[in-house]
Amino acid sequence: MTVTDTATSVPPRVRSAHHYATSLALIATLGPFFYGFEGMVLNGAISAVGTEFELGALAQGVAGAIGILGGFIGALFAGRLSDRIGRRTVLMLVGICLLFEAVLGAFSPWLGGFGFLLLCRVIGGIGFGAATTVAPGYVAEIAPAHIRGRLIAFRQLAIILGLFLAGLINVLVTSAAGSSDAVLALGLKAWQWMFLCLLIPALFYIVFTSRIPESPRWLVSQGRDEEAAAVLRRVTGDEEPEARIQEIRRSLGEGAATMGLVRILRSRWRGLVLVGVAIAAFQQLTGTNGIFFYSNTLFEAVGLSEDSALLQTLILTLFKIVGVTAGILLVDRVGRKRMLLGGGTLIFISLAAVATVFTVAPVVDGVHDISADPVLAFLAVAALCCFLLGFTSSWGPIFSIVMGEMFPNQIRGGAMSITSGADFFVNFLVVLLFPYLIAWSPAGTYWLYCGFGVLAVLFTFRFLHETKGRELEDMEEVAR
Repeated sequence: MTVTDTATSVPPRVRSAHHYATSLALIATLGPFFYGFEGMVLNGAISAVGTEFELGALAQGVAGAIGILGGFIGALFAGRLSDRIGRRTVLMLVGICLLFEAVLGAFSPWLGGFGFLLLCRVIGGIGFGAATTVAPGYVAEIAPAHIRGRLIAFRQLAIILGLFLAGLINVLVTSAAGSSDAVLALGLKAWQWMFLCLLIPALFYIVFTSRIPESPRWLVSQGRDEEAAAVLRRVTGDEEPEARIQEIRRSLGEGAATMGLVRILRSRWRGLVLVGVAIAAFQQLTGTNGIFFYSNTLFEAVGLSEDSALLQTLILTLFKIVGVTAGILLVDRVGRKRMLLGGGTLIFISLAAVATVFTVAPVVDGVHDISADPVLAFLAVAALCCFLLGFTSSWGPIFSIVMGEMFPNQIRGGAMSITSGADFFVNFLVVLLFPYLIAWSPAGTYWLYCGFGVLAVLFTFRFLHETKGRELEDMEEVAR
C-alpha cells in the first residue's frame, strides 16, 4: 500500500481530529518559543544593560544566568502544580509571567534599578521553565500515539524560531537606534524596546491558551469523565472513548494526585526517574550552550566579523531548522531511542573535530589560534554546523518527547518537574563554568564535552526504553 493509499484510507473524522490535535500542540509550544525568544532578547540587550546599571563582568553574568535559575524554579514546581490546577491553567500563568518581565523589565531603570530587573528575569524564567515542563506533557496527553512524537517535537522548532525572531528584532532595533543603549523612541532605549517586544507574543499566548481544552488525562484524574470524553472525541476522532477513559483511570492508580516529588523518588519508579534525570543532564553536558558561546570566534576565524551578526544568525538558524525538521519527520518512524543514538554519535564526532582543530592549531602569542590556518577554521565551522544538525534532530527535540512519554500517568507531572529541573540546573552549571573552562583550554573543553557525548550514547543504549507508538497508559509496562 502506498503512502497516498494510506492517507486516503483515514476517515475524514479522524483526519479532522488529528488536525485539531496539531493546532493544540502548536498553541502549547508557543511557551517554549519564549525560551528562545527571551534568551536571545537578553543576549542583544546585556551589553546595554551593563552600561545602564554600571555593571561589572560578574554582575552581567548574574543577569544572564539568573533567568536559568528562574527556569529551574519554574520547572521544579510546574509539573506538580499542573497536577493540582490543570495543565491549561499553568500554561496561562506562563503568559502572565512573561508579560510581567516584558513590561516591568523594560521600565526597571525607573521602578527599582538592577535588583528589580533581576526579579523580572527570575519571574520570566519561572514562566519559561514552567512552559518547557508542562507544554510537552500537555501535548503528550492530547496527541494520538502515532503522531505524538512529531507534535511534541514542535517544541524545539518553537525555540529555534524564537531565537531567530528575537535575533532579527535585536539587529533591526539596534540598527535603527545606532546602538543597543541609544534612545530609539518615546524616551526608551533600544534595549528597553527589546524587552517590550516580549509583550505581543505574551498577550497572544494568554488568549490562545485560555481557549484550548484541558488535558483528558487530567480531567479523568479529577473525576470529570464526561469532559474528558468530549476532548478525546475531538483529538482522536473516536466516537466511543469510554474504554480509553477506563484505561486512563486504571493507569492513574491510587493516590496519584497527592504523590509529591519526594514520594516519587522513594517509589518503585525511582530508577525510571533517575534515567530521565540522566538524559536531561546529558542533553546539556554535550555542551550545546557552550559551543554556541564560542560560535562568534569560529565565524570570525573564517572571515565573518562581528558586524556580520545577522548573516551568522541566518546560517546557524538554517542548519537548526533543517535538523529539527528532520527530527519531526523521522521520530515517529525511526523511534526515539534510535534517533538519540544516531544524533548523539554525530554530536560527539563533531565535538571531537572541534577539539582536534583547537589541539593542532598553530600557537600564536601562547594560545592556539585557529584563524591562523584557513583550512582548520573552515573545518571548525563545518563541525559546528554538523553539531547543530545532530543536536537539533535528536537530543534537542527528542529529549522533550521522551520526558513527556516515558513516565506512567500516576507520576508524570511530578517526574517531569524533577527531570526538567535537572535540565535547567545542569544548563546553569554549563553556562556558568564554560568561560572558565575555555580560558583553561579550548581543546580540553571540547574534548570534555565529547566524552560526555560518548557517555550519553552508551547510557541511552543501555537504559532507555523505546516509547514509539505506545499509549501513555502502557508506559508502566514498557518501563518494567
